[in-house]
Amino acid sequence: MRLKNIGMMGLRSLQARVLGRSTPLNVMYAATDRCTGSCSYCAIPQRRKRELSTAEARRLIDEAAAAGCQRLGFWGGEPLMRDDIGELAGRARSRGLFVTMDSNGHRLPERREVLKALDHLVLSLDGPQEMHDANRGAGSFQKTMAGLEAAAGKVPLWTITVLTRHNLAGIDFVLDAARRYGFLATFQLLHHNDALGRNLDRLLPPAAEYRAAIAKLIAEKRRGAPIASTLKYLRHILRWADYSRPTLAEAAPAVPCLAGRLYCNVDTDGTVYPCSLLVDQVPARSFLDEGFARAFAFAGGQRTCTSCIASCFNEYNRLYSLDCATIAAWLSAMARTRRARA
Repeated sequence: MRLKNIGMMGLRSLQARVLGRSTPLNVMYAATDRCTGSCSYCAIPQRRKRELSTAEARRLIDEAAAAGCQRLGFWGGEPLMRDDIGELAGRARSRGLFVTMDSNGHRLPERREVLKALDHLVLSLDGPQEMHDANRGAGSFQKTMAGLEAAAGKVPLWTITVLTRHNLAGIDFVLDAARRYGFLATFQLLHHNDALGRNLDRLLPPAAEYRAAIAKLIAEKRRGAPIASTLKYLRHILRWADYSRPTLAEAAPAVPCLAGRLYCNVDTDGTVYPCSLLVDQVPARSFLDEGFARAFAFAGGQRTCTSCIASCFNEYNRLYSLDCATIAAWLSAMARTRRARA
C-alpha cells in the first residue's frame, strides 16, 4: 500500500478513536452478481441485481474518494465479467486510491490488461483439484490455476481459501503453491448471510475439525509459512463458540466493530451497507438517490451485530483500532508481497 494511503488511514483512524469521526477509508464494491463459477457456498449469481452503469460506477468512485476513501476493493460475483472493469480500476487509481480485486481468476488469461490498473489481487484457491472443484464447481481448478499463472509476478498477489468440510486437508497444497508462485495465502471460514450464501449446513465441518485446521494454520504461521492471515484473527476464530452462527449480537467483542464507521460495502445496485454480512439484512440507502456520503452516514447506524468470523472485517477492525501487532503484521505482509513480485 502506498505511503499516502497508509498515512491517511492512520490519521483518520486516530480521529475516529479520539473525536468519533467516521470516514469510509475502505470501500468494498460488489461490481456485479454475474460469475463464471458456481461455488457451492455462494448464492450471489442467483440474485441478478441491477448493475451500476459505467457512468454510475465512475460517480461512485469519485464520491467515495471525495469522502475520504483510501482503498477501493472490487468484488462480486466476478468483477472481470464487467467489460469496463479495467477502466473503473484505472479511474480509482487516478483518484489516488489503493485498488484491489477479488477474483476467481477464470478470465485473467484473456484480460491481463486489467492487472496494470491493480495494486493488489486476491485469487480464490480452495486446495488441489478435487477439493477446489468440490467447493467451486467442476473445471474451476484448471481455470483458477491458469489465472494464477497469468497474474503471478505481474501484480502483488494473495489467495483466499474458504475452508469447508471438503478441503480441510488441502492447506498444505495451498501453502506449497504460495511458496512456488510467490504469493501469500489467507484463509476464511463459511460466513455469508442467507442472502449471499447457501448450503451452510451441508458444507460446515464438525467444530473439532474446524479447530484442528485453524490450529494447523497457527502452527504453520509461527514456523514462517506464507500466510497473510494474522495470528490474532486465527486465534479469534479458534475460540469461536458456534461456527453455525457467523455473527453475534449479544457478546461485546474485544475489538469494536467499525463497519459503517471506517469501512462499508456498496452492493451491486449502489446500496450502501456497513459490511457484506448485512446486505439485505438491515435498512440501507443507495448512493444513487442521495449521494455516497449521506448513504454511508446512514449505514453507520444500522449495524446489528458486535462480532463475526469474517477474516477481512476482523483484520480491518484491528487495523483501524490501531492495534500495533496487527499493523506491524500487515505492513510486513504487504512488504513481503512486494518482494515476491520483484
